[in-house]
Order: sequence, then structure tokens, then C-alpha cells
Amino acid sequence: MDTIQVLDKKFRISIPEQEVLKRVDAVAEQINRDMAGKNPIFIAVLNGSFIFAADLMRRITIPCEISFVKLASYQGTTSTGKVKEVLGINESLAGRTVIILEDIVETGLTIKRMMETLGTRNPESIHVCTLLLKPQRLQVDIDIEYVALRIPNDFILGYGLDYDQQGRGLKDIYTLVPEEDLTPTNINMRNIVIFGAPGSGKGTQSDLIIEKYGLNHISTGDVLRGEIKNGTELGKVAKQYIDDGMLVPDTLIVDMLAKVYDSFGAQHKGVIFDGFPRTVNQAEELKKMLAARGHKVAAMVELSVPEDELMTRLLKRGQESGRSDDNEETIKKRLNVYHDQTSPLIEWYEKEGIRHQINGLGELDRIFADICKVIDEL
Repeated sequence: MDTIQVLDKKFRISIPEQEVLKRVDAVAEQINRDMAGKNPIFIAVLNGSFIFAADLMRRITIPCEISFVKLASYQGTTSTGKVKEVLGINESLAGRTVIILEDIVETGLTIKRMMETLGTRNPESIHVCTLLLKPQRLQVDIDIEYVALRIPNDFILGYGLDYDQQGRGLKDIYTLVPEEDLTPTNINMRNIVIFGAPGSGKGTQSDLIIEKYGLNHISTGDVLRGEIKNGTELGKVAKQYIDDGMLVPDTLIVDMLAKVYDSFGAQHKGVIFDGFPRTVNQAEELKKMLAARGHKVAAMVELSVPEDELMTRLLKRGQESGRSDDNEETIKKRLNVYHDQTSPLIEWYEKEGIRHQINGLGELDRIFADICKVIDEL
């Protein structure tokens, strides 16, 4: 169930439950470390944070308490900008360490109002812990110490968050599908994953395919570097993960690819995906992204070259280009990593029925002709 209908809107999976719980684990570990000996009181903001609060509390190992407050600032998919306290707090907060639990922080206006209200009760300190943060939407200067996931400015559903009170019980986190993604598309579209070890000739063959068939090209590395360099919303979120020493989640990478993909328009001829996917999980995320648009990967083209030939090609390239990473020891490591990562992925595409193995050894024109036969039959 990659795309779902909730009331009058369609949503697609953005962050799988497994990724969410992994980040909840990390936040709980940080709080357990920081708050040891302080007996904090958690103030969970209803309704949205109830699942996050429950999962987090099961992971908190230090003595603590929990209470609840209800605030409202949403109607439909848009914040009303009005903050109204519905349920108060009966516990005394004087001299206590308070941790506010939120489902999502966007403008920060709601959480600032709550901090001001709690501050009148003379706590020793107030801290903020949120499941989701939209960094580019913040309108106030507040310190949010504990953040499970930073996300772009999309409307989010599931894991406690709702659309007009619906969808809170969904295990995964979903994002709203834009209306333009639901328009009819080109049924003759040829989306191709070009696959092969370093030195197999992917770049050369990709250029030839693009020239002959007029396909677009998406290189994951180029897209990620471009988003970060240009300071886009997605790039800033990705940079925060990198700066925090974490891998950029596959879902965020796919969001970046989707942004580029959508820029080609609904009726484009197809795309060559270069350098992505590298794992089965990435292949599944790519499939979900395309399916949400009524598209699919039409073929995985695998350039098969014997390892001794790959070694010869890469060593020659190193001699001609002066690349320091094209030495025998480094090349062996890169090839080992490639085989370890891609063996399950090759099997996955085989089961999908779209794997096409091409003999990548021999004359360039013959190799390209074999690839053309595959593409022409799509």
C-alpha cells in the first residue's frame, strides 16, 4: 500500500515505520544520557504526539513522569495560525525539568506559546523534543534540542498525524501527493536503470542512449551535491544529516530524485538512472516513487564485464587521468563493495522480470547495438 486515499486526498509513503522507530531509538538514547538523575516530566501535546510519546516512553530508562496538554493550530492541511490551549496541566512544575513532546514543529509559533505558558509555572528548565521538524518553516528563534527527523515542507500524515482527524493510526509516515502527479502520463515512457561495476562502461553507454532516444539523465551524486550547493530545502535537510554524522535516508534521496524527475514533465520520453539504486531498499523506494506517478522502471540494463578486464580498464584509466583511487588495491576494494551490494539487487530485478544482461566485453558499437535491442522492445 504505497499510495492511499484519505478523504479527498492521495498520500504516498515518505518515511517507513522502520526508519521512524530507528530515529525514536536515537532520541531516547540521547534523552536517557542527558537527563539522568533529573526525573524529568514529559508534557505530550495531543492529539498528534500520542504515538510518538508512547513509543518514546517505552524507550526511556530513567525515572520520569508524563502529562498531557492539548493545543490546536491546524485545520485540514493548513495551519490556522491560532493557538488555543484546550486542556491544562494539573501537576506542579516548580523546580522541575520539563520536556515538551511534539509531533511536528513547523513555524514554531505553537511551541513558543506553550513554552511561555509553562514558563509561568517556574520550572527549572524547559526542553523541546519533536518527532518531525521543518527547518525552513521556522518563524521564531527557539532551541529544539531533540529532533527525530528533519523533513522538507510537505504535508505529513500517519504515525499520529492526521488529515481532518483521519489517518492517525497509519504505521508509516505519508506525504501528500501533489495534484500534478495524478495527471495522465506517457504510456511509452522508457525509464532505465543502467547497471554495472566501475569500469564497465556505464557512462559511455548512457551518453549513447541519451543521444539516440532523447532520454533524460539522473545521476544521484550530481543531484545530492547540487541540492546542497544550491541551498535548497531538501539540500539543507540532507546537509543536516551529513553534518550530524548520519547517512542521508533513502527516502530523502528519492525525494531529491523525484524533484528532478518531475522537472522533466509528465510526458517525457524516459530517464536513465545512473548510480541509483545501489541496494534493494533503494530499488523499492524508487519503485514506490515512480508508481505514485503511474510510472515504472521499464528495464534494468546490466553491463557484464569480467573482473580482470575491469581491473585492466581502471588501471589504464588511472594512468591516463592520474586518479589516485585507480590503483590495484583500491580498485579491488571498490569491486568487492560493488559485488556485495549489488548481488541481492540483481536478484531483485530478476524477480521483477526486467533484468537484461548485456555482454560488456568487446566492440563499443556491438555493445550499444545489444542495448538498443532491449530498449526497442520496451
